Amino acid sequence: MRNYGLVLLACLASTTLHADLVALDNTALQAVEGQAGADISLKITMNQKADGSYDQSLCSDAGYCHFAIGVNNRYVQYQAGDSNDLWTKPSSESGRKLWLVFKGTQGMLNIQRLGLDGVDLRYKDKSNMEILKPSIQLSLTAAVPLQVRNFGFDAMSIEQDLFVSSATQSGSSSNAADYGYLKSTRYSGAPADFATGKSSAFDQGKEVGFMGLRMNGNMAINSKVMVFGCDAGHGRC
Repeated sequence: MRNYGLVLLACLASTTLHADLVALDNTALQAVEGQAGADISLKITMNQKADGSYDQSLCSDAGYCHFAIGVNNRYVQYQAGDSNDLWTKPSSESGRKLWLVFKGTQGMLNIQRLGLDGVDLRYKDKSNMEILKPSIQLSLTAAVPLQVRNFGFDAMSIEQDLFVSSATQSGSSSNAADYGYLKSTRYSGAPADFATGKSSAFDQGKEVGFMGLRMNGNMAINSKVMVFGCDAGHGRC
């Protein structure tokens, strides 16, 4: 037995392993089959409590629960009759910057299933030759709908900064209230009803604005988006 063990050890010691990496051409790659992917879920909750109601504590400083859009080269300048709080002369070069402000923004958006897969994309180029491209596919299915809960805003308004900016240089202020997107003025009393001229308590205590929006529901969507490296041979490149 001792001699057989020595022979076995000698055989193992003299054995070597050797392997070369071989490059695969396009034909060989097309013959390889496999499957990979991931299901992604994403839940976005904005300025809400666990029960889906507006978080008054989090938004105690209402200006920081705003969503604002500033369009390039939209300013107003002072003209006769204007007050310090409201300038009205339009300008595309300089003045107080205008903001479209959505006040009291909140909501929950739950994407329960977003498919992420690697797939083959086949199409014919401009010379009618079939092209095979690897691509990333994002997909949604109506069987697992998107959930929307209390998604929206309390009021929308157009506000202006209380300092001057220009197309080449943004102004600034040490006072937060001077920024248009942080203005959180509220109706202190019963505001006038623009249609009848009579007073109404409907908006009392709410932020000043002219429209609100709230969405609830399930969005059932069947769709897919494919992302791939594009070249001049594709009609949309």
